[in-house]
Amino acid sequence: MKISLKFHRPLLVSMAILIVGYVSAQSVDDIPQAVKEFYETESTINKRAPTETAQFGQLSGIWYCTQYKRNAESQEFEEDSRAYWAWKYILDGYGVQDFWYQGEKETPYHKFFQRDLMLTQIRVYDTKEEVWKIAFINNNAGEGPGRIFGLFTAKADGDEVVMEWDPQDPDDLKRIIFYDITEDSFSWRVEQSKDAGESWAVTWKISADKLM
Repeated sequence: MKISLKFHRPLLVSMAILIVGYVSAQSVDDIPQAVKEFYETESTINKRAPTETAQFGQLSGIWYCTQYKRNAESQEFEEDSRAYWAWKYILDGYGVQDFWYQGEKETPYHKFFQRDLMLTQIRVYDTKEEVWKIAFINNNAGEGPGRIFGLFTAKADGDEVVMEWDPQDPDDLKRIIFYDITEDSFSWRVEQSKDAGESWAVTWKISADKLM
């Protein structure tokens, strides 16, 4: 039995996403086999698991995503690429795992390693420290930009869930925020601070639309 979503936004939020240019041309039939295989073992939250497990577990499903990166010159956000993002409960409903998939020609990094880009993250809520512990790994193999492994922590902040790198670079703070979460869509952004958190600038955004 699915747990009900705790975070909701008015229909106007979904409409706003469409207005800025997000249009999903995908259907369930278009979902890549690798994504389907990951999601085949989808389960539900365990009734004995921490209630906080639903903070990420509410994203259980398969989503079609559009990424937007900020142009360094114009400072405007431009569509970068599209991807599939599958989420599910794991560990008998005590944890959450997600799987990011971009076909070889859909990732902007294909010129580096010429293969499908895949990334997975394991998320478990630590009740003693009252924080999410998150580990991620991808198949970059050091041939493209970014890390091949990393650690995060995360906490809910009102209707949002905020992830932070672990450890952080004090001169280049970054955080990831999940927001505008509804049953059919959610948004995601990366914020960066060069002044010890006094101010933050959004550098990267994702709009996600649920397929199943």
